[in-house]
Amino acid sequence: MIKLNNNTLLFMKNLIIYTTITFLSILFIQCTSDKKKKPHTNTNNVVLKQQNYSFDNPPAFRNDGELVFIDNLSGDQILHIEIEIASTDFERALGLMYRQKMDENQGMLFLFPREQEQSFYMRNTLIPLDIIYVNSKMQVVDIYKNTNPLDDTSLPSVAPAQYVIEINAGLCEKHGIEVGNKIVF
Repeated sequence: MIKLNNNTLLFMKNLIIYTTITFLSILFIQCTSDKKKKPHTNTNNVVLKQQNYSFDNPPAFRNDGELVFIDNLSGDQILHIEIEIASTDFERALGLMYRQKMDENQGMLFLFPREQEQSFYMRNTLIPLDIIYVNSKMQVVDIYKNTNPLDDTSLPSVAPAQYVIEINAGLCEKHGIEVGNKIVF
């Protein structure tokens, strides 16, 4: 049987503690760096790649889910659309640029990290749109109807908004979408 003195036992104990701490630290760093490397994905796990889109190479519509406009007084459904979600800086900056058409039952939902005044414009956008600003309580706070394609004029919200919806021009008028209505997505 081998007898170890107190100094050797203390050294071995400290070595085991140091090795364990080092291992756990490396494991923690690896786990957190893996989370940071994951790309944004939408609900269908499709990544919108950052490429050079143009009028000759527009992005295709990506169905990420559904959105419903609700009448604030009756609670009735006003309009139901398929939505493409823009939640990254790249997706929000690109928006509906370069697309030549969009089906009547489609639209884009812009998600922002916090409620604040938002402003959109129609640069490189060929489709006339209704732009709908929605606050964090899912209530419509402002609408720009029938926006002008390819126009760089700023269209700011009159109240803070956390969500913005772009649909084909005329749909707000056709379906009675107005300030005060709610959305569900």
